[in-house]
Amino acid sequence: MRKNAAFARSKEAARSRNRREAPGFHMRRSSESGIRRSQIFAACGAILFFLGLLGLEAAQQISEDRELIEFDLTRWNCAKRPGGSARSPETVERNTLKNRWAPELAGLAVESFDIAGLLNHVANFDAETRGKHRRDLNPDERRRLEILEAPIASLTGYLVLAYAGPAETCNCSSVDFHDWHLEIFEEPPDHPPQPGDPTPIICEITPRTQNAIFHDGIRVQELAAFFRRPDLSYESTGHKAHKVRLIGYPFWDDEHNEAKDVGATIRSISRYGYHNPWRATAWEIHPVIKIDRLN
Repeated sequence: MRKNAAFARSKEAARSRNRREAPGFHMRRSSESGIRRSQIFAACGAILFFLGLLGLEAAQQISEDRELIEFDLTRWNCAKRPGGSARSPETVERNTLKNRWAPELAGLAVESFDIAGLLNHVANFDAETRGKHRRDLNPDERRRLEILEAPIASLTGYLVLAYAGPAETCNCSSVDFHDWHLEIFEEPPDHPPQPGDPTPIICEITPRTQNAIFHDGIRVQELAAFFRRPDLSYESTGHKAHKVRLIGYPFWDDEHNEAKDVGATIRSISRYGYHNPWRATAWEIHPVIKIDRLN
């Protein structure tokens, strides 16, 4: 019996060895293992992607700056890189427009708008390009965009909210050398943006234009009614919103040209304090190169 059992075990071992050595055995095992690994990687990737979406707002690095200062641009490794740290051609194009240097304004024709006037000026373009990005534009839309973005313009309205922008590729992802976001409204509310309020026009001061504005004596907390802290909470500056005229380049920020960002009325406040929609149009004055107090 022991001989028979040993013989049976020997035969089974031989069959097992033959199966492992048979053509295709290792290929099947390798294929099955590869499929399992790819499934695991795909699941991990999906989890990380959705966690990234959930934490995007909270993860932004924002400067502690509370006011305009004079920048030493010689210390900034991005001053001679208008495309910033962007890699895609579309983002390089967008950053280069954001980072235009201020021209000499003397003798320049400046087209002037109030909030309603600017929205009317870009209404046809906005209607035809709703939800589009620069890469989606046809040749005629591209030509019209170039015409709209070329001239210096001014926008008049009330500076309700000001805050330091997050680290962005246009500034080589620097936290210290950052844009200032200015939310311009047609009328001055007595509260920070909340559901039911009209949405603003977004305007931005850049590191390349901040020094001239600072030397003009402009201080955002003296003009804005509210300031948003780095923790995204609001604080009152102790006075009403001032009426201002901002002079700079019109810029179509197609990164924010979707329904979640653009709309006439604020519908909600996100868990991180951002109001949605954020803006009345994807169009901005960016960069702002000069600010005049009007009241």
